[in-house]
Amino acid sequence: VGAVGGEQVEEKIGVPNGVVGFIIGRGGESITSMQRKTGCRVQIQKEHEMAPGTAQRVITLTAATAEAIAQCRAIIETMVRERLQQTGALGPATAAAAAAQPTVGPGSNAASQMLQLQKALAEGQAHVTVQVPDADVGLVIGKGGMQIRNIQEKSGANVQIPQAADANNPLVRTVNITHPNIEGANFAKQMIEEIMSSKASMNNGGGGMGGGGDVTIQVNVSIQFSLCSFYHIIFLSLTWGLWGSERRSWDC
Repeated sequence: VGAVGGEQVEEKIGVPNGVVGFIIGRGGESITSMQRKTGCRVQIQKEHEMAPGTAQRVITLTAATAEAIAQCRAIIETMVRERLQQTGALGPATAAAAAAQPTVGPGSNAASQMLQLQKALAEGQAHVTVQVPDADVGLVIGKGGMQIRNIQEKSGANVQIPQAADANNPLVRTVNITHPNIEGANFAKQMIEEIMSSKASMNNGGGGMGGGGDVTIQVNVSIQFSLCSFYHIIFLSLTWGLWGSERRSWDC
């Protein structure tokens, strides 16, 4: 949502469920301080609202400017890194790599996604990847995130779609999928691949209308006129003509 005409800017980020208490702080002091400092409203998804099988909570950031959102996001990502390092879920090398990720500007949620992935791997979850064409990412996400939510709810997997295309291939995005077991991860991957296959089928003319080509509808209108009716009309015409000429002669 853009800040046009007084509208609020909104952004959603994901954090590991285990660090939410640290972000909130004792008596809510951390989150209150964060909101006061940045002018950004922070709403944390309730635990019972999490999709089944996922290990992350969604945090919604709302502010009057994109700069306030970026500042608040940077604070949260720093807190997540620190907490995971303290608990041993994030090793020193991984923490350094995550810290090197940009924390302000477009695509800055990459650091948060890396942390979530590392946390899932540290918990022993299965991990698979699938490449999605950059132009088709919207199909996987769906309107209002409906498609991605459906995939996560049905499979119980956590699906992470990067905000930008792969650095080594700008035509695709590598989607990370984690799940407590490999079957669930592969099921989510299969659902994404089916979405891509459906689009390919439509493009190849499998949409049931010849790929969207022109359709010509021919309508034949048949008017039946019997020979008997034709002769009947001729007879009436001649009779009327003779009768009319006779009447004119009588008038004379």
